[in-house]
Amino acid sequence: MARKSLPVNVTRQLWAQCGGFCQNPDCNKLLFANISNDVVSLVNVAHIIGHGAYGPRSEHQLANAVERDGIDNLIMLCLDCHKIVDELEARFPVEVMQQWKHNHSSRIRSLFQIPRFTNEQRLLRAVNDLLDENHLIFTECGPYSAAVVEGESGDALVMWRRRCLDTILPNNKMIVDLIEANKSNFAYPWEVYARMLMYKLHADAFQDNCLSGRKVNDYKQFPKEFDHFVKTKLGIPVPSLEVIKNQELEFRKGQIETYIKRFLNDHGAIARLQELNRATMVVDLNDGRSLRVFVTNTYYFTSHTLDRVLEIDPSVDAIICSCPAGEYVESAKAECIQQGIGLFMLGEFMGAIRLDGEAYLNFLVRADKEQRVRHLGRLIAELRPSPGVSVYAFGSYLRRKLYNDIDLIIVYRDAASKVGIGILEGEIIRKLQNEGVSADIIVASATEYAALTFEQDNRTKVFPVSPSR
Repeated sequence: MARKSLPVNVTRQLWAQCGGFCQNPDCNKLLFANISNDVVSLVNVAHIIGHGAYGPRSEHQLANAVERDGIDNLIMLCLDCHKIVDELEARFPVEVMQQWKHNHSSRIRSLFQIPRFTNEQRLLRAVNDLLDENHLIFTECGPYSAAVVEGESGDALVMWRRRCLDTILPNNKMIVDLIEANKSNFAYPWEVYARMLMYKLHADAFQDNCLSGRKVNDYKQFPKEFDHFVKTKLGIPVPSLEVIKNQELEFRKGQIETYIKRFLNDHGAIARLQELNRATMVVDLNDGRSLRVFVTNTYYFTSHTLDRVLEIDPSVDAIICSCPAGEYVESAKAECIQQGIGLFMLGEFMGAIRLDGEAYLNFLVRADKEQRVRHLGRLIAELRPSPGVSVYAFGSYLRRKLYNDIDLIIVYRDAASKVGIGILEGEIIRKLQNEGVSADIIVASATEYAALTFEQDNRTKVFPVSPSR
């Protein structure tokens, strides 16, 4: 069973209180780590008074009064600190952790003292400076920048993720706070405040997508109307909104051309490419298939995005999410598969078109398969299986982007290694359930395993990890 999700507003408040850092004052670790081209979240939302009758600190006098999943009972910690405070609960009582949270939140608030403005032009200049800084970062290393689209190393994407956390998110918060905190200083109704509300929708969605992992179904992209309004009020020369939208269309056309020239023109499975318009091209394959391909630069492709694409082109056969920093949600992928439409990132599309049928629609790139194998290997290694125990994965988990469950075989070498196999099996199931997935597990002796046969055999050892991996 998947762990219960916290309400969006609770998650937002927790992030606002912690500022992106562990709330243990002896730690204060940044809750994100940059690993090669990826940013990994290190955050654990910890309960001060744990769930259930036997949870950490559950015997406290407030246990029956506190809302266990309420904002007052939750604290943002790194993975290490969460494990420490729960396993050594006697050394970290409720009062201590509440004080951690209070002191940390106060420090974060002190960093964002909102200045008072009675002059609208001065307030708008402060807002415009923040908008310009965000725009510069987006232009130079954002998900649609030349550095990302044309780069090879992936460093630009790493820089983009970092700047989202350390600059763009705080700037967004300051823009909203500046206007909200000063609205009583101007005559009601104040147009600046009304215009800001559209920007706030974007800022909230951007924060959810960056921090909480929630992929908002109708993600509100940056409202250029707000930036245009601010600059117009300040007398800064700016193109009309119609010109800006046309520039965006031309950029999108250029982006599609870039992908065609750099990645698809010389693809061995493609016989011919024909661009139909700014968003669509026809891809003729060497096996005789012809695909009508829609290219979208949507940051997060959701079921709602799919509906919008089909309104534009109901005969589309495939959709490429061209933004290198973007992604699609699993529900959208599932809907596309049901309708016989391929939904891919660019790299997935380049591999998938060598296949057909379900293998094409549900294509899994090698890097994703290898990541899944590593993840399972680490999960099982933490359980310290007996010497002589091996674990293999097979089936859809290693063959498809979307899979039904995880198929595992636990193999024991002899009677000594068989001891504790039942406990190991139960712990693997429990750990995977905590991740929201189910497991089908076969337990077999080495002799039994050697006799097993599979219709489609993709067995891969995930434990113990081979030295070369």
